[in-house]
Amino acid sequence: MSELGLTLDEECVERLEKALEAVHEGRVKKYVFKPSGRVVWIVVGKTRDYWVIPRLYCTCNDFYINVVSRRKNVLCYHIIAQAVAEKTGKYEVFEVSDEEGVKLEEEWRRVED
Repeated sequence: MSELGLTLDEECVERLEKALEAVHEGRVKKYVFKPSGRVVWIVVGKTRDYWVIPRLYCTCNDFYINVVSRRKNVLCYHIIAQAVAEKTGKYEVFEVSDEEGVKLEEEWRRVED
């Protein structure tokens, strides 16, 4: 990795381990809304479900605090888990109606306590 100019610090390794654990435990979910065909990725966390927009955004506090605000990290472990799951095909797929999707999205968007 060092030949690519990348270094893996302890925190980065910890995030990767947590992401692999989430994938292994089957906590990555892909929701396909019908009939629109819209897709939403969810990673089940310790206290709630986190909405992940692949390679871009996550609803977890870690993403907001350490990725967006402090720019301390590039990704949270939920985004890494989604990417690994999608690449390996290790995720559950749920097909739900667009109407049911509206209710789910309200839950996924709620602010953490």
